[in-house]
Amino acid sequence: MVQDGKEPATTVAVATVPTGRICPVCNEPATKRCSGCSAMYYCSVDHQKQDWKNHKNVCHPFKICSDERFGRYLVATKDIKAGEVVLKESPLVQGPAQITAPVCVGCLQGLVEKKFLECERCGWPVCRRECQDRPGHQAECKFTIARGSKMSMQHFYVPHPVYQCLIPLRCLLLAERNPAKWQALIKLESHEEQRRGTEQWRNDREGVAKLIPRFFKCENKWTEDEILRIIGILQVNGHEVPLTEPPSVAVYNNASMIEHSCRPNLSKSFTDKGEIVFWAPNPIASGERLSICYSDVLWNTGSRLEHLKQTKLFQCTCVRCTDPSEFGTYFSAMKCSGFNKELNCGGMLMPENEKSWSEGKWVCNKCQGSVETPKILNIVNRCKMDFEAMEKTNEQHCNKYIQHYSRWLSPNHHYIVDVKILLSQIIGGGSPDAIKRIPEESLMNKIKICQELIALFQKVCPAEARVIGTTRFELHAALAEFGRRGVETKNPAVRSALEDSWFNASECVRMLSHEPSELPESKICKQAEMNIASLKVLLGM
Repeated sequence: MVQDGKEPATTVAVATVPTGRICPVCNEPATKRCSGCSAMYYCSVDHQKQDWKNHKNVCHPFKICSDERFGRYLVATKDIKAGEVVLKESPLVQGPAQITAPVCVGCLQGLVEKKFLECERCGWPVCRRECQDRPGHQAECKFTIARGSKMSMQHFYVPHPVYQCLIPLRCLLLAERNPAKWQALIKLESHEEQRRGTEQWRNDREGVAKLIPRFFKCENKWTEDEILRIIGILQVNGHEVPLTEPPSVAVYNNASMIEHSCRPNLSKSFTDKGEIVFWAPNPIASGERLSICYSDVLWNTGSRLEHLKQTKLFQCTCVRCTDPSEFGTYFSAMKCSGFNKELNCGGMLMPENEKSWSEGKWVCNKCQGSVETPKILNIVNRCKMDFEAMEKTNEQHCNKYIQHYSRWLSPNHHYIVDVKILLSQIIGGGSPDAIKRIPEESLMNKIKICQELIALFQKVCPAEARVIGTTRFELHAALAEFGRRGVETKNPAVRSALEDSWFNASECVRMLSHEPSELPESKICKQAEMNIASLKVLLGM
């Protein structure tokens, strides 16, 4: 795969020349295929290099497909290797979230009242003077000047109504500022008809579509429907960009065509410049559809379905959502014995059908006994409230939570998993030397928890790079400490533990190498790299 546009991908020789494979430089039959996209053919390496300026922007290992049910989606055009970057793309438009307190309109970082400046031209708030000259602000700056009076921010503690209009306005102004980006933007899905008449649509109509013409004094520039269509495109295709605090929102072109799956095959990250990066943590076969998760893969199926229905306006029918057992992990299931004590069959309760997440009943996979959905939801809601109220840095509280709710929840239930993730980080966490002071029992518990989590993630969300990478780091640290203690006691398992520690540190780096420097995962990655060097010395590698 080509990265950064520096060099063309290599060419792969083809034995014969199928009809239609013509070199774009000389129009002669082509026998060499671009290894980056497997779609373009050349007669020679020299002609491939000559064409690189034209080809590099479309040299991707995928093609765009479409059908009536799924719309546009991406399909791999070659076997994609583990670790390969599939797409890196700059945004069509970027701006603050619609529900936000005032942020700098230049760098999009949060502001503090009485510690900000105003753009000298239009009055929009900035954190420092150079931010008023950033390219992203120029269009609305000129548009605000044309309004005839400057912006004036009076409060900073609650979401500001004018900020609901800012990123829709940036989108609308693309038509004049950058027609090519505008044409790409308006081709994206907006779900206009599904949204129309909903509570969210009514709020958008009053708070944005009617406010923009009135506030900016441009009553005849755009219709309500035009503005509402842009809002739909933003809500359907917007990506939260975690490079600022609070996070900003961006819309990308090709990235918007990657379909959803609750068990995706791509991992998403960002560069420090705000480019979105999709890469393959695991191999992807040619012809496979490329996917990311529009929700949170560590939510239960009911929560994911509801979130997707509310925010993306579709009913998910991916391989995970249609498997009540979630690949045999029982990630959303309940113990039958928790509700039917007299049976004690050891089975798992799962929804009878897709409606049973909110009504109906759950059925045991062993004894076929059933429990009404309201009883299930009552326990789940108690789990949620206690999890939110729990002191999440307290190891004892975490252990008590697991012990108490294991009566009803499956061993891999998402609330149990959430607490195990906390335990993996707080046992021996807090300071660089803390792990050296924990008891042997806690150290072994940390190792066990990390191993269980990784085994689960590999089944249910094998492309979830951040959570797998950070868990690999915690396991690496615990195994390294086990090895250190083993040296002192002359434990024969020392070398095996250190080799496992090196492997997990290496996997941590592989999983987190695409994380931007602003995020804590990038720091974990750098620490793992340093630890790998030390382990290599110890192991004589």
